[in-house]
Amino acid sequence: MHGRSSSVSERVLLVDDEPNVLQGFKRQLRKDYQVELAVGGQAALLRLKEDGPFAVIVSDMQMPEMTGAELLSKTKDLYPNTVRVMLTGNADQNTAAIAVNEGRIFRFLNKPCPPERLANTLDAGLEHYRLITAEAELLNKTLAGSVRMLTQVLSMSMPELFGLTHQARDWAKAIAPRLGVGPVWQVEIAAMLMHVGFVALPHEAIKFYLEGESIPEKYQSLIAGTPKLGSDLVTVVPRLEQVAEIIRQQNEPPTDPTPMASRILHAIGAYQRLIRFRSSRDVLEIMKDKSKYDPYVVQHLGTVITETRGRKPVRISQLKDGMVLHSGIQDNAGRLLLAAGMEVHQAMIQKLTILADSPNGVREPIEVQTNDATDSDTEQSSVEVSHLMFEGV
Repeated sequence: MHGRSSSVSERVLLVDDEPNVLQGFKRQLRKDYQVELAVGGQAALLRLKEDGPFAVIVSDMQMPEMTGAELLSKTKDLYPNTVRVMLTGNADQNTAAIAVNEGRIFRFLNKPCPPERLANTLDAGLEHYRLITAEAELLNKTLAGSVRMLTQVLSMSMPELFGLTHQARDWAKAIAPRLGVGPVWQVEIAAMLMHVGFVALPHEAIKFYLEGESIPEKYQSLIAGTPKLGSDLVTVVPRLEQVAEIIRQQNEPPTDPTPMASRILHAIGAYQRLIRFRSSRDVLEIMKDKSKYDPYVVQHLGTVITETRGRKPVRISQLKDGMVLHSGIQDNAGRLLLAAGMEVHQAMIQKLTILADSPNGVREPIEVQTNDATDSDTEQSSVEVSHLMFEGV
């Protein structure tokens, strides 16, 4: 009896260009495994992008249009934790070397493959998947928690720049899979840390950058160097080397060899900066400049923004951890306390509660995001930013 799993995350994807072969495997395996089929490499990639990840993928090597080695290599890029198995009737060493080098194959099976051997391989593959995903989950939770804590601290001290990390992360998370960019977690963290290089800049330089003013010559090289500085800061963190590279190239031209993940960061950062003084429609029109922005990224960015534009009013007493500000929070003097797009957390709620009793108070109600899209096109006004919110009251 082989390992049977009820977990949707432990599905097995079988890929071959011969439907009859696939159906035969499914009949043999369906009692013990959650088996799904894809006829050919392109169909498999589509399944992976729309319905992934799978715990194990088993692919025939010799297929038209896309070989098994090419498919498994692409699978590795999209879902590194998916266990990859090659099945082929061609047992020559050259084929094996290509498959192993391009796709980092877990097992290499020759055809015809007895059902018992395939089942044993699936058992081993599923167990390997459980081990690597358990380790990855632990590491990612620790890493994600550390990054979140860092960005929350930065957003409290510099809300006008770091207050939008939650929004940037969510947009990057939504856009990346639509463009086949992965691993998605790397793009998410890169989006959260894309401005970390600004921590070394004087506040006046950041103000010029955010307000789109003519940047004085003395600040131009400093601002231009922030992606590299941010990359240098991030690269010392274990497992974030690729994240650092995404950050480093975020302002490079939107053409090869600039990674698509970096183009996503550049578009998100530009939108968040430009929207401070323009409507969403006008910003997206500006971003049609193909010399600065990847048109596919901009297209998906516009779609994601439309999908997440709903709002609802709440009082300070109704704010909860994890809510996202749809509009900025101002005091009664019109100073911006927290920027739109910031994620609410307990320290923030406590400070707002204290500020509500101060002479300038806090304007209520506060607008937070909902999952309901609307057709509204929010205008962003220029307001004076208060940098003293989290210093004493």
